[in-house]
Amino acid sequence: MTSFLMFLWALTGGGVATWLMMHIWLPDPPPNLAVRYLGILIAGIVGGILGGYLVHGSQATMDPLPAMVGAAGAGLILSGAVAFLGAARRTAAG
Repeated sequence: MTSFLMFLWALTGGGVATWLMMHIWLPDPPPNLAVRYLGILIAGIVGGILGGYLVHGSQATMDPLPAMVGAAGAGLILSGAVAFLGAARRTAAG
C-alpha cells in the first residue's frame, strides 16, 4: 500500500512540476529545455514524495486526499524554487 501511495505522490508532484514548467515557458521555451525540464521534473517528484509522506504520517486517518494535496503543494514549491533559481539571467544588451 505504501509503494502505491508513493507512486501517486510522485505522479502528483511530477504533474504539478510539468504544469509549472508549461505555465512559465510557453509559448517561447528556452534553448536548453531538456536539462531544465529534467531538473524541475525530478524536483517535483521528490517534493511530491516528501510532501505526501509528511502529511500522511502526521494524520491518524487513512484518508489519502490530504496527503495528495500535500504532495501537490510540496511538489509545486520545490519545483518552483528550482525553476526560478535555475532561470537564465538576462543582461541589458539582450
